[in-house]
Amino acid sequence: MLCHACRVHVRRDFPYCLRCGTLRRGAAPTSFAAPQLRGVDDPALLVPLTGQVTTLGRGADNDVVLSDGSVSRRHARVVRDGSGFRIEDLDSFNGIAVAGVNLHGGSTRLADGVELSVGDVRMVFEQPRDARIGSRTMVVGTQLTELPAAVPEEEVPEATGPLTARPRRRSGWALKQVPADGGAEPHSVLSNTRTGVYLQLDEREVFLWNAIDGDATVRDLLFAYADRFGELALPRIEAALAAFAGAGLLRGLPGQKDEEETKGWRRFWRAVYRALLKLEVSVPGLDGAVTRLYGGFGWRFFTRTGVTLTWLSVVGGLVAFFGVAQGRQHLLDFGGAGVWGPVTLAAGYISALVVHELAHALAVKSYGRKVRRGGFMIMMGMPFAFVDTSDMWFGSRWSRVVVALSGPISTAALAGWCAVGAAYLPVGPVSATLFHMAFGLYLNTLYNFNPLMPLDGYQALTDALRLPRLREEASAYFRKGLWKDLRAGRRPAARQAGMAAYGLAVIVGTYGFLVLALLAWRSRLGEWLQGRVDAPWDSVIVAVVVGLVAFPVWAAPVRWLIRVVKRRRAEGGRRPARLVDGAAVEGAA
Repeated sequence: MLCHACRVHVRRDFPYCLRCGTLRRGAAPTSFAAPQLRGVDDPALLVPLTGQVTTLGRGADNDVVLSDGSVSRRHARVVRDGSGFRIEDLDSFNGIAVAGVNLHGGSTRLADGVELSVGDVRMVFEQPRDARIGSRTMVVGTQLTELPAAVPEEEVPEATGPLTARPRRRSGWALKQVPADGGAEPHSVLSNTRTGVYLQLDEREVFLWNAIDGDATVRDLLFAYADRFGELALPRIEAALAAFAGAGLLRGLPGQKDEEETKGWRRFWRAVYRALLKLEVSVPGLDGAVTRLYGGFGWRFFTRTGVTLTWLSVVGGLVAFFGVAQGRQHLLDFGGAGVWGPVTLAAGYISALVVHELAHALAVKSYGRKVRRGGFMIMMGMPFAFVDTSDMWFGSRWSRVVVALSGPISTAALAGWCAVGAAYLPVGPVSATLFHMAFGLYLNTLYNFNPLMPLDGYQALTDALRLPRLREEASAYFRKGLWKDLRAGRRPAARQAGMAAYGLAVIVGTYGFLVLALLAWRSRLGEWLQGRVDAPWDSVIVAVVVGLVAFPVWAAPVRWLIRVVKRRRAEGGRRPARLVDGAAVEGAA
């Protein structure tokens, strides 16, 4: 359901639109908890807005008395009407400001989370929310990255770095608790507001983040964690700190250097390494353009009428394709279109790709979130288009499912219209080209729905199952945990059996996709080099290119091996720090 004022999805557990404050149609505000004004500088200042009119001022006859010299006797009032809440300035001396704009005796609507100043008293307006609704975003300072799985803890954990290091937080971060829906446990999202990188945190990782104050050492964090959660989880703490640093949110870890302190040639090789992993060309600052597109026409696709027409296009297209078009058309037969058939087909695929990514972007805007950037990337030698939807981590679980599925569903709807044209237009170049377009788009839809690849279908599946690291955890269990259970004589439970089966499918599917990509590159290069390059140099070129294409696969184990060798050399005959009776000690080998 969209807000009838700002065209953004509204939540049924709120009476008002959280973006513009407009009353949701059919909602009864009295059945919800009262909204409130919360003090920014004074956390004890909580003003529940229970009445139709709430007056604020320094005088004792006001509903809310603000004993501050900058506040007039009768300063302002908050009024609830049929469209939400508004604040009015009562000709005060110092005025009121909402979102940094001084009203000068006027009034304005209050949207959820907006900051306002009554004189010098700063407050935040918060819509009604119950225990299931997350707290507001806290901003400090100025493609879903998630924390790696916790390292299995040994009986005597080993430190990989000095426990005397004092990590410090960088400025420019935002932390928000995300609503828990469908019985799931609440979690939080930590973002780098400078780079747009996001981390999903659980309760323990939030505790660690809040405990980092620049003075606490890693040892202090370790014992604070043990005092809170009852375990000396050194590997988990180090993994969390490494994730914070990797997101550009932490400094002061052992061996960590700022980008400006890194030598030029190191930066060069680091850039080459990242390009080999994933070559990305992105366009930042897309949010303004997408917002205008959504406000102009895009919101219509998310109304009940728009959603109904989309699904009718999908279902009707499938009926037309398999029921009629297949009997009239044939693959690789463009009905006499000549070279223009494949050219038109390629242009149609590119247009469908743009529509696919635009559907993701418009779905993000339908929830009032931001589209930070978009572009193209090459990974394992294959081209991909993308839109950065990571801001949806601040949304609910099902809103992320909708955003993930909007792309392939839009592709299936386009395929449906092409299939209808192929089925009912006269046999000829146009209907034949539309048939090939529909066939290709249906294949693209199935590919994007594939739950084994980290694409749209997988993202929707992980959110639906509340398993954000499904691929990693399932693969790890199949490689290690399953065999450990079998050797110990333990029969895997239903969940573990499902994880093992999915892990096996992921491994087979990933390496199968890699083999197909390598064979395709080898075949294309071999044909192109034949007669142009003498043996054995043609084989050398093919091997180098194939090795670069497969770089994301073999780079990780090579890096792990290099780290192991460096660690053993650095130890120099000394054992790493160990925890003995609650204290970290070092000893000679």
